[in-house]
Amino acid sequence: MSLFVGFWNRCAVRRPLLTISLTNGVMGAAGDVLAQSLVPQQQTSEDPPQSASTKTAVSYDPWRTLRFFAYGCMFGPVAYRWYGFLDRRLPMTAVRAAKAATLAKRVAADQIFFAPVAIAAFFAAMGAMEGKGIGELKISLMERYPEALTGNYILWPAAQMLNFSIVPLVYRVPFSGLVSIIWNTYLSIVNGRKADFKQASKGINDI
Repeated sequence: MSLFVGFWNRCAVRRPLLTISLTNGVMGAAGDVLAQSLVPQQQTSEDPPQSASTKTAVSYDPWRTLRFFAYGCMFGPVAYRWYGFLDRRLPMTAVRAAKAATLAKRVAADQIFFAPVAIAAFFAAMGAMEGKGIGELKISLMERYPEALTGNYILWPAAQMLNFSIVPLVYRVPFSGLVSIIWNTYLSIVNGRKADFKQASKGINDI
């Protein structure tokens, strides 16, 4: 384990964005593998009939895991830049009261500004990689975004308080990645649900 940590640290010093990108991609893929093992894909009423053996064969979707890996790789550098921006704009001080206030501002900025956009970007990117059209993307956001945002506010404020207070900048995305194994499992389950496009399209057309 120590050899791996040392290797990771050397890579992070030489190529921080690439290292963080690949690390975050692996974490995202791990979350999807866990999600698919917990909640296997289910056949909907619109799917063609399949035999029991066929259902077993398609219970795990490696392409879905690959999409999570790709998104994690894309998102890692964005999160790293965002955390660096918060460090520069809201620097920590040695004074305990001021440090607590700065920490609260960092978490608030992250959850008010960054998190809602990041969640929307996740569903948009995953939908695009799945080949969905604009209408389907709108339906996906309508059905899944509120639930995902609510889940975000249950998990991430506490996690980011730890992240912003005691974790050095270069380790913040990997730390978020560890938390994201749980988070990506949740997102994968939410994103993997079949949308009822026939029923939801009526709501889209009314917008």
